[in-house]
This record gives sequence, C-alpha cells and structure tokens, in this order.
Amino acid sequence: MNFGKIKKVFLFGGSKILLDCARIAIKRKLKVFVFTSKRHIMEKITTDEKTLKDLLNKERIKFFVTKDINKSKELIRLIDDTSIGIGFGEAWSFSEAIIRKFRNKLIDYMGIRLPQYRGGAHYTWKILRKNVIGCCNLQLINKDMIQGKYDSGEILKSEEFLFPADVRVPKDYIDFANKKAIEFLKSFFYDLEKNKEFQLFPLQENFSVYYPRLYTKIHGFINWNWDTIEIENFICAFDEPYAGASTFINGKRVFLKDCVSDYNDGNFHPFQSGLIYKTNNNLIFVCTKTGTLIIKKVLNEDGKNIISKLLSGQRFYTPLKYLEEALKFSAEYTAEGINKKLL
Repeated sequence: MNFGKIKKVFLFGGSKILLDCARIAIKRKLKVFVFTSKRHIMEKITTDEKTLKDLLNKERIKFFVTKDINKSKELIRLIDDTSIGIGFGEAWSFSEAIIRKFRNKLIDYMGIRLPQYRGGAHYTWKILRKNVIGCCNLQLINKDMIQGKYDSGEILKSEEFLFPADVRVPKDYIDFANKKAIEFLKSFFYDLEKNKEFQLFPLQENFSVYYPRLYTKIHGFINWNWDTIEIENFICAFDEPYAGASTFINGKRVFLKDCVSDYNDGNFHPFQSGLIYKTNNNLIFVCTKTGTLIIKKVLNEDGKNIISKLLSGQRFYTPLKYLEEALKFSAEYTAEGINKKLL
C-alpha cells in the first residue's frame, strides 16, 4: 500500500511515545493534531511529573479531549486526503465511518509482538513470564478491532529487539522501549517522505495470546505461598511507575518495591514465609519457601518508605479474600479511567 502525500498527522491516545511522535512529525513540517481522553491528558509522562497536557501546551501542539472519538466534530472537520492517523493506546475503538474517512490511512502503534500479548498491562505480564523480546509494530486499524481486547489489522512495519539484562521493572521496560519506538517512528516518517510502498502482512492467528488489563490496587496482592523468584517477579511487575505489589503487616496495607532474591541462607518452611528474619542497613530479609527476599522499599498508603521502622519477627501476610478477589476481578477502562462501577 501507498500513503501518498501526507500533510496532516492525527495522533490518538497518550504516553510519551505519542509526544515524541508529534515532535518527529513537526520537525518534518507536518501539521499535528492530538486527540486524547481525560485519563490520558492528565497522565504524568516525565520524571519531573509533567503531564501530557503540560507538555502539549508548552510545545503549542493543538489537542482535543473527547469522551467518544467517533462523535468528535473537530476530527471530522479536520481530516482530508492528506491525513494520516496513528493510535497510541487510545481509549476508544474507531467506528467504520471514521476508518473510511481516513481512506485506509488510520493505523495503530503497538509496542508488543503481535498477535502475542494482545490485551493490556503488557510489561507487567512480560515481567511475570521473564519475557525479554520487544517489538515495534504499525498495523492498519479495521472495523473488527476492539481497543485493549482484539487487534486484527494487517502489519505494515515491524521491528523486534531484546530488552537488556538490567531491565527489571515496568518503568525500565517503558524507558528502553520508548527509545526503540522513537527510532522506529523516525524511520516510518522517512518512509512516508520517500513515498514507500508498504507490503501488508496478516497476523498469524495460531500464535495469538491474550492477557487482560490489570488494576494494581486489586490485582497486585502478594501470595506468600509462592516460590522466591515468583514473588520477586511479581513485585517487580507492579513496581514503578505503578503503586507497587501489596500485602499487610501489623494490620496495615503496605506496598513493596525494589527487591531481589537471595539463596545464601537456604530454604524455609512454608509457615515461615513472609517472616522478617533480619534487618540490616535499611534492608529487610524475608523468608520464602525456597530462599530469601531482600527488600529495599516498603511504602505505606501515603507513599512513605517505612522500612526503617520494621523489625525482625514481624510478618508480611495477605488475607485469602484479597488473593481471591485478585483472581476474580476483571479491569475495564473507559476514556476517563478505571470503570468505577466495577470497584
């Protein structure tokens, strides 16, 4: 397929990758319009906690916040034959009318291998499975696609890469993947400039895997009956930029971050699992069935690190009702955030 002459770029959704894509397009003298949702516009996307709104305003990038993209009069008015649309985790599914309006030039950026890892919470699931293969994909959006559930469009550009060994928590994955995404998108805009003919590849459905979206405050409870490495992976999977994997101590809910497995002190009986058996230099050493979990951060519900106040002999535990709820709960997100009717 050929995109022809492109003068306008419509970006849908949120994230730092969307902002970087806007910068790339603007540098190439293209007009950029961002269409986003309430939950994306207030998302903090930089280390100094600047929101997408802050940065779009600072860089004078025109944006619109809408609850339903398919009812946006501004979008319909602005699209013309020189337009291309690119989605970045957008909150909505596009109607057939909008897809037709873009004349088959509406595409989605997916930072995962397809059709593996369909769904959501991609990096959390990757960390749980110790998966280190990353991918940048651009696929055509079609009428059958359901945002966050089902991606079926043909692939027009794809590039795989490996995450390095020091990538451990979601923020690490996001930061590394963003660098890859910038180079990938620069290459795509260069292709557009050169009027490249793209070959389309259908998804291989026999490799399809789906993992649902997650909500950390419900799904992130630690099961102390797991093995050491399983607990470590779980804590890493809900680490920065998320609230952290949670459990209880002294009757209070806490969130654990920054941990590592160790096996020098041997195994422990399952009844000892969760027990703090040593503290040293603001580190706590916690029994698990197959080894030790060394933890650096224990946050209270106000986000304060209370690790210096914890003592040997105290125990982390998670009541069964929270573990069962984590297995039963299905997270759904709207343009405004988590569907609160489910909570």
